Amino acid sequence: MAETNYITSIKNLLLELQQITIASMAQTGVKNTSDLAKSVKWIITKDGIKMEVAEYYPFVSEGHLVKRRARLRKVPIDVLVEWIKKRGLIPTGGKTINQLAFAIQTSIYKRGINGKIKTKGKKYADLVATNVADYTSEQLANVLAEAIADDLVDMFAPLAV
Repeated sequence: MAETNYITSIKNLLLELQQITIASMAQTGVKNTSDLAKSVKWIITKDGIKMEVAEYYPFVSEGHLVKRRARLRKVPIDVLVEWIKKRGLIPTGGKTINQLAFAIQTSIYKRGINGKIKTKGKKYADLVATNVADYTSEQLANVLAEAIADDLVDMFAPLAV
């Protein structure tokens, strides 16, 4: 019976931690309805509890250089032709715009594209960690203390009669 109460208490705590995490992220501008917020889950592991979240969580928090990875897929030629015309680039060596677009496409496919501007992060990771740690330590102590006190009262109740 007591074991069930502990498990239920911990599961309720995990749901509350999920809400705290999402609320902390919302304070920094991450929408509650975003895929990132929906991906937040707290789970019980053999070593304790941990947060499961989408793999891009740290990139949204800290920001990152955008880079198109090499060998991902090829950029469509028609998009590159449009880009070449928009920039006013003129192929040299008697080549056509399509040949220039193909050369650019091949280069992007083989080497990728390095970003020049670092995206600005939301900086919520520290806020989430602080809020979750504070709440967890306080709530876990309270919940377990109440459960243990109830078990002790139940255990010694027949002696008090």
